[in-house]
Amino acid sequence: MPHITLTEEQASVIAQSGAAVEIRDPNGNWLGRIDPQEAALVAEVLRRRGEPRKCIPAAKVEEHLRALSAEWERTGGFDRQHMLAFLENLRTQEES
Repeated sequence: MPHITLTEEQASVIAQSGAAVEIRDPNGNWLGRIDPQEAALVAEVLRRRGEPRKCIPAAKVEEHLRALSAEWERTGGFDRQHMLAFLENLRTQEES
């Protein structure tokens, strides 16, 4: 893909803007925009693309949510610590 390398001054304007910057040709015609926040997000996605990742099937997530809901009804509610312990117990049972 063709690209244009910005000058230090141009890159500085974009980095310091804190918002999207319009890009115009020498005649003032609009060419597009650069949003530093969007650019950072795209860079992060591209960086992560090659990393191995753990995928959890939707059916497994739904199963855990149903189990959590049943536990909530059984106990009348619980805190984060109980939830984490409950989920760890579910995973241990699934592995055996």
